[in-house]
Amino acid sequence: MVKILLIAAAAMLVAVVVALPLVVPPLASRMAMDELADRGFMTDIRLGLGYCWRNGPGVKGTLDAALLGTPWRVKADFGASCSEWSAHVELPETPFSEADPLLARLLKENPLPGVSNLVFSGSVAVEATAERTFRKPVAQWRAKAAVRKLNASCVHEGRSLSVRGLSLAPDAFGIADYVDIRPLYVKADSVEAVGAVLTNLRATVRMSERMLMVSEASAGFCGGTLNAYSFFLDPKRLNAGVTLFMDNIDAGAALRHVNGFQGDATGRLHGKLRVFVREGGKSLRLSDAFLYSTPGEVGKLNLRDKRLFAESLAYAGLDEPTRENVAEALSDLDYKVLRMDIRRLEDKMARLTVRIAGTATRGDVSAPVDVTVNINGELEQIINTGLGLSAKMKGLQQ
Repeated sequence: MVKILLIAAAAMLVAVVVALPLVVPPLASRMAMDELADRGFMTDIRLGLGYCWRNGPGVKGTLDAALLGTPWRVKADFGASCSEWSAHVELPETPFSEADPLLARLLKENPLPGVSNLVFSGSVAVEATAERTFRKPVAQWRAKAAVRKLNASCVHEGRSLSVRGLSLAPDAFGIADYVDIRPLYVKADSVEAVGAVLTNLRATVRMSERMLMVSEASAGFCGGTLNAYSFFLDPKRLNAGVTLFMDNIDAGAALRHVNGFQGDATGRLHGKLRVFVREGGKSLRLSDAFLYSTPGEVGKLNLRDKRLFAESLAYAGLDEPTRENVAEALSDLDYKVLRMDIRRLEDKMARLTVRIAGTATRGDVSAPVDVTVNINGELEQIINTGLGLSAKMKGLQQ
């Protein structure tokens, strides 16, 4: 009798084991879909189970999950036995935008502080693997993603920000408690922030849990090139700093960033700029900054709005007649020397020193000009960085 019961129990166990791949997948899929539906997400989840041999008897499975009404679909396969396990998850390349139902809902439930008019589009792909094998009895994993052709723009605390054609592919590897973040190669067609536009951006980024460093970076700026060194970013406080070397910068494009300059200029500039961002992007600090014209070359400087520039010279402490004379001299000038230096004084105060030497023309009369002007004031009053000058400039132009 006992033998019969044991045989019957064994037969029932075999039947249950055989039935598991048929019973568990639809039951688990339905439970998961119902749970997500209660949270407002309509999904289609398909789970498959089977048996395999992985250094002993084991199970294997597949998962196909799609968020209905959206392009988001995740595929996975996995397996396990008594001595090892593995899993592979993949999000195929998927287009997205701010109109995507999933992302629109997430942004609505988790609004970004100070951000408005957010518009973006691009595509993303993600792949992750993890395993523990008989020969390597510790978990190891790798995760990588690819963001392609990201276009985004927004207004953050009154400042316009945008990026076009951004592509990057983060890649990380881990084993046990060790994590290795691979160098990140970043490309972008253009980036615009605080009144500056960078084009053809290329950068190599190295990351850790505490700091982000750029080992090399270059971009087009004002018709010339920028090369960045010693860039760092504290992700926790969003503080950053970088040393920029500028070469062949278009003089006219550069001067348009000087408060009060309305005119045209020819020639090329070269220089160095150290930039520090503090308080999560609310404070911009410059130090050891200078731009100078190519030695031995002559450029042209034409000041169209003399009144606006003369008013900006008030920061230099010049009296009105002197301001008008300087502005008049710059209205038609062939310059041999054009140099701008910025020095940090204290707190938010800075000094902009401008030296211009050349020949000014008034009608048929030409006269030599050699002017050095020191302008003291808050950085935003001196340099049109876009951190609050836009309204002031519009008011002056009116």
